[in-house]
Amino acid sequence: MGLSFYLLLNLLSISFPLLATFDKRIGYFRKVKYILPSIFLVGLVFILWDIEFTKQGIWGFNEQYLMGIDIFHLPIEEWLFFLCIPYASIFIYESLRYFKGGLISSYSTFFISLILGGLLIILGLVFSHQDYTFWTFLPLGLYILLLEFVLKVNWLAHFYVSYLWVLIPFFTVNGLLTGSFIEGEVVWYNNAENFGIRMGTIPIEDTFYGMLLLIAIVHIYESLKKMNEMKKPPF
Repeated sequence: MGLSFYLLLNLLSISFPLLATFDKRIGYFRKVKYILPSIFLVGLVFILWDIEFTKQGIWGFNEQYLMGIDIFHLPIEEWLFFLCIPYASIFIYESLRYFKGGLISSYSTFFISLILGGLLIILGLVFSHQDYTFWTFLPLGLYILLLEFVLKVNWLAHFYVSYLWVLIPFFTVNGLLTGSFIEGEVVWYNNAENFGIRMGTIPIEDTFYGMLLLIAIVHIYESLKKMNEMKKPPF
């Protein structure tokens, strides 16, 4: 049993963040105690979602690019995806915070959340007959509006900017997973359950699926950090 292509992509994705975890400037190692629980909690929900969608044939996996080890009918590589990609993405989120990598105003954040959240909800409802579109767009739209207008979190502007940076490795890794530069694809999709619009080989829903995954992780991560800070004595 050799190293599968999908496993290799996971390892390459997490390799630099792992090596840089103990960089004292960013201090990522000090935040791992909040990052890992956040990843595992959200990852559990997405794994259950993944298992159900695989079972329904909404998407599936090409055994040619897998090791052949399945857990609950899901390749081991897919389980690792929900650890490696979030870990690397939150590293980008924290790195940009350290290097002050471009912030947007609260005024701009307000309108981004209003327009993006509202549009996603509308599209999710209009295309409710397409399971991937509906279950990605509607929850993400509602979540964005909840964070902006109900919970009024102070990290959303930073998240929007960091997610733009996350999309750079995302398009590389997800492009390869969906068939760019390889024969066939690692992950296939039933186009009856999505828009059928692709960015290269990537279904447009994948961009928002990734956003939903990461915004939920960041929400728990930031909440855990805030809870810890509140426990600290004021002197």
